[in-house]
Amino acid sequence: MEQLSLHWKMVRAGSADLVLRFPRETIEVHTTYIGDGLGSVVQAAIDLRLGSSSATAFLPAEPAGTFLFFTGADEEAYLQVVQFTDMESESRRWSGGSLRWRGRVDVRAFIRSVVVMADDVLVRCGSTAAYSKAWGGITFPIRELETLRQGS
Repeated sequence: MEQLSLHWKMVRAGSADLVLRFPRETIEVHTTYIGDGLGSVVQAAIDLRLGSSSATAFLPAEPAGTFLFFTGADEEAYLQVVQFTDMESESRRWSGGSLRWRGRVDVRAFIRSVVVMADDVLVRCGSTAAYSKAWGGITFPIRELETLRQGS
C-alpha cells in the first residue's frame, strides 16, 4: 500500500496542478476552471468516507482531462490515475486513456490529505469569495470540506 499526499498548486487564476506524492514518484495533474476539479476530489473523499467501494474524481483541462478511479475500497482502495486527451468530443471521449499511476492507497490517509490540501487552498486564496473569483465562479467546496472534517 502506497502512502499518498496531495497538494493543489495554483498556476494562475483558473489553472492548477493537483500534485500526488507517493514514496517513489510524484504525479502532476493539470486542471482548469472549465470544471470543478477540487470539488470533485473532495467529493471522492466524501464518497469513500461514507463507505462507498468506489469513487471517481475528474480534473478537466481543455480538451483533456484526468480521472482518479478508486475501486475495491475498504481500508485500502485501488487507485488508477488515467489521463484522456479529449474529454470534450463525444466520439473520442473515452478513447486513448493513458495510465499515469496505479496502486493501492490507504483510504483514511487519502481523506486526511484531501482535508489538509483543501484547507491550504482556502488559506492561500484568502476566502471562499476569492477562490470563486479565481475559478470563474466555481464555488469553493466549503460544505463538503466540513463534512470531511467531521469524520477526520
